[in-house]
Amino acid sequence: MSEHTHEFCDPCTDVITARITEILMREIPGATSVMRATVEQDKKGTDFWVWRKCRRPLSVDVKVRKIDYTKFQPPDYADDLALETFNVIEQSVPGWTRDENKQTDYILWFWKDTGRWALVPFVLLCIVFRRKWEEWKLQYAPYVQRTPWNGADFHSECVFVPRKVVWREIYNQFAGSPPK
Repeated sequence: MSEHTHEFCDPCTDVITARITEILMREIPGATSVMRATVEQDKKGTDFWVWRKCRRPLSVDVKVRKIDYTKFQPPDYADDLALETFNVIEQSVPGWTRDENKQTDYILWFWKDTGRWALVPFVLLCIVFRRKWEEWKLQYAPYVQRTPWNGADFHSECVFVPRKVVWREIYNQFAGSPPK
């Protein structure tokens, strides 16, 4: 397990919601408004809906991290994305990054202390991660998090994969190279 501290937090604060809304309105073409999702929608992978002109709304799952380690370490080392391998280790429940049933269109990582962000198409990430997660788990030490739930505990697991590695794999998978 890695030595990362518990660094994830709830994206619901007004300041973070305002910043996320600003990013989504600026970066999603044709965005007309951003709305928080319901608790039920959140369970299916949506934290925010981005409404657009003449289109269906986009579902955005937000991953807020407290600490941006690029402040302390070189970006090639610390510029990573937290990708969940298991949601509940005890029951072998796949993590959100491997869950093809999520209604999510985009994942937005937001680093609370610096305001840095990364927006990734979920379907592309899910396909790549389902193919690479076991390799990346060996390459990048997994981090296990304990979560109390109804008087018991469960554990989730993620790997911190450099952002460049994730984008390179997405490119390699979907760049449309001719067949060999």
